[in-house]
Amino acid sequence: MENVFLEGFFALIVSNYPTWMLQFAEAMLFILPAYFGNAVPVITSGLGPIDRGKNFFDGRRLLGKNKTIGGILGGLISGEITWIGIYSVFPTVFSVYPLWLGFVLGFGALLGDATGSFLKRRLNIPSGGPFPIVDQLGFILMAFFLVWLVGVSYPVWYLYYVIPTTLFVHLGSNLLAYKMGWKDVWW
Repeated sequence: MENVFLEGFFALIVSNYPTWMLQFAEAMLFILPAYFGNAVPVITSGLGPIDRGKNFFDGRRLLGKNKTIGGILGGLISGEITWIGIYSVFPTVFSVYPLWLGFVLGFGALLGDATGSFLKRRLNIPSGGPFPIVDQLGFILMAFFLVWLVGVSYPVWYLYYVIPTTLFVHLGSNLLAYKMGWKDVWW
């Protein structure tokens, strides 16, 4: 009964908005678990680095000290909890997607970020150093790729809204994390 009320309430509200605004909201809600999967590890770090301090054959760290087991757990759990919340509030919109999609989006964000770190080490960019575009979009692109890889279809227009928005959101969230003392650098 409660979901019927919420759906009717949201339908009444959204009926007065242009299609592009509704598409934007849907795309951003869809990718929100990846945003959380990327952001939460900053505050759930711990339990040691993923690479356990090991070096690649080039003598440089595999990923670096900032990619931790606690961060992975925080990213996966927050991604799934976020998706369950979205799924619960907007069942009509997102019922075409599986309930485990939050794990995939969170893992995709983590994998994209870790891939960027691996590439940074190979290019001799220090841990936490800037790697433009890869730092801002790597986690999102990998999240979308993994969703596609596991066979879940999504509208391509999600990318049209998410990619440019992510460039701005990433910068703003990193500035906030830096000001809060959660990150050592503003990028």
